[in-house]
Amino acid sequence: MKILVLYSRLTGYWMACMQVDHQQAGNEYLVIRKNPSPEAPFQINPEKGIEILDGDGLSAQELTATAIAFQPDLLYVAGWADKRYLETALHFEKEGLPVITGMDNQWLGNLKQRIAGVMSPILVKKYFTHIWIPGFPQHVFASKLGFSSENILRGLYCADDRLFKGISQSGYTKQITFVGRLVEHKGLKILFDVINELIRENKLALTVHIIGNGPLAGEIPKHDNIKHNAFVAPEALPGLLENAGFLILPSLYEAWGVVVHEAVLAGLPVITTQQTGAASEFVIHGHNGFIYGATDKEALKKTLLEIQTLPEEKYLQMSRNSKKLAERISLNTWSATLNSVVTN
Repeated sequence: MKILVLYSRLTGYWMACMQVDHQQAGNEYLVIRKNPSPEAPFQINPEKGIEILDGDGLSAQELTATAIAFQPDLLYVAGWADKRYLETALHFEKEGLPVITGMDNQWLGNLKQRIAGVMSPILVKKYFTHIWIPGFPQHVFASKLGFSSENILRGLYCADDRLFKGISQSGYTKQITFVGRLVEHKGLKILFDVINELIRENKLALTVHIIGNGPLAGEIPKHDNIKHNAFVAPEALPGLLENAGFLILPSLYEAWGVVVHEAVLAGLPVITTQQTGAASEFVIHGHNGFIYGATDKEALKKTLLEIQTLPEEKYLQMSRNSKKLAERISLNTWSATLNSVVTN
């Protein structure tokens, strides 16, 4: 099968999904993407079975002509913001091909989303036969957009599970580890406030490892227990998650959060918020982590104090539970879901 992918900025985990699908199902890909950012610390290049074109310079007509020449059997389109992509999608939808859009917005019930639901027959639904979402938090919105249950696919985002095969937690390192952009919507100001409170009260008995960069880098609390890595190459992350305590993702809003999947693949218990989409799939409160309301500073502080005295046996059980939950989505299930659209 030949699959045309119209993407924004290509990610390593999406590339991993295509690699495994090509290896297992023999599918060939043409990816037309937005040009990579010049600040991108690493590049994603074409390889066998996966051709990649930078599409920013293509007109709608040129893009559609390129797609027709490829003769795809199926299209995947990352959202509906690019009008050129919509023109190409509509051409193939009218030809009777499966055309899948991806969508990771959680249903919040705000005015913008309600208008999108009403206007979907004109703005969204006519271009696509299926919608692919990460998980449960997006299902209501997908339904509001007019997609029937049988045409709503789950498991859109998948971490590269191949990188974590040998990674596990052999003991309890009393540490919390954050991985991501240092920006406000990640809830870092609240986390830093709580950590500073613990420092002032002389109650910080954890190491805090911050991995990532961004505008809040200068606000990281100063303490001997706190370390910061501005950038880590994706292939180095699994090693840093070995014996790394708990992943913490204190996001005010996180549509999904692939890093949660990466953490549980490594066997890390997770501390995260009710507003983090991936928690719905990979975190069960008290079983392999802790979930709290994003703005509830006292709940976060209580959790950090609790894990400081957590028995190692309890920690290791939570770690094993994380490993098990990580299996809910895999590169294999991603491939199977994509191929099911054509086989059904």
